Amino acid sequence: MSRPDIALIYEEGLPESLFQGFEEGLSNEKITVSVESRPPSGPQACLEWFIFPLVAAYISKPYFEAFFGEMGKDHYAILKRKLSETTTKVMSQPRIEPAISGTNGKISKDNPYTLAFSVYAEANDNRRFKLLLPKPAEDNDYNEIIEIFLEFLSEYHSGLKELGEIGFNTNTKPPSGLIFVHVNPITKSIEWLDHMKSA
Repeated sequence: MSRPDIALIYEEGLPESLFQGFEEGLSNEKITVSVESRPPSGPQACLEWFIFPLVAAYISKPYFEAFFGEMGKDHYAILKRKLSETTTKVMSQPRIEPAISGTNGKISKDNPYTLAFSVYAEANDNRRFKLLLPKPAEDNDYNEIIEIFLEFLSEYHSGLKELGEIGFNTNTKPPSGLIFVHVNPITKSIEWLDHMKSA
């Protein structure tokens, strides 16, 4: 079975109402969408940013190739709305942030990014972006963050934006192929985050 173009994966036990309606309007004869639950991960011996979140959205590279072909902006607008709605619903849940424990150097006491929700998107050369979302706070606009990330992906896959422009060190090989990014709240732009500086 081929990998879906868009996927939403959530940990069992979370309210299914958070994810109802995500597929509606997204899936068609050219775009495959999957929404599925998974068993809890259990302990993970890795740096905090590598931990798989409670909820993960995934966008494939072929989706953007279809978008630049005949899909047009209508489907892109639906994806942006569905992803923004789901992000906001998940992050507004009380006590959604998972409690974690670990050794020094792997768990940061002041990590500003949530482990409840992340967005993964295929990059080039078998790499993936992982959008790190800030933990809930009054001044966080998740709709804006998702829009900025999707706009970056659109520019990246169309060749208008290169990794060096977001601060990524192109001489490095990201572990597990993950390129961690976030939205700078001041510049409102995507920036690379070096996982070595997070420990």
